[in-house]
Amino acid sequence: MNKFITFEGIDACGKTTQINLLSDFLKLKKNKNLIVREPGGTQISEKIRNILLDNNNNISDETETLLFLSARSQLINEIIIKNINKNNFTLCDRYIDSTIAYQGYGRGLSLDKIQTLNSFATGDIKPDLTFILDIEVSESIIRLGGEKDRMEESGMEFLEKVRYGYQNLAKTSEDRFRFIKCMNRDIKDINDEIIHNVKDFYKGALDE
Repeated sequence: MNKFITFEGIDACGKTTQINLLSDFLKLKKNKNLIVREPGGTQISEKIRNILLDNNNNISDETETLLFLSARSQLINEIIIKNINKNNFTLCDRYIDSTIAYQGYGRGLSLDKIQTLNSFATGDIKPDLTFILDIEVSESIIRLGGEKDRMEESGMEFLEKVRYGYQNLAKTSEDRFRFIKCMNRDIKDINDEIIHNVKDFYKGALDE
């Protein structure tokens, strides 16, 4: 158990909001925690993020995948491993499953190759828990509004494939994945479900 929790889902599904709420809950229970995001979280990873999201950049699917993995490798080695070794909680906005959903299902690249590259980039470090926040693609488009980055500009058909990928991923491991249906629910209700899952999973490991 490494106290490593990740949040996944299509764009504008509410990950950032729920991560911050979980962080507040953990702090209330006197549990130290760190929030990180992908791509980003380190000086190098943030520079890669700027390249990936810049609408002016014409990036091949393979290059896009390798850039995400490079940012992830730097974040793991520079930040996440150190936080795990301190026995603190790490809350990550996107991780290995984003590459499977976006570049695998969304872009159509080999899932087996992505799995292998993910293992290489992360040293096989996996989260204890992964929350997949599910909303309809039409709702995602509404929430994103008019101004979109390079990834968000990929369109509705792309996001449908990504959402389908997440739905498939959720079925692969009941131990790790928690699939949270978020349509027509208020923020607190979703947060309550997440906290319930965290308390149930980390029985005896949460400070009271």
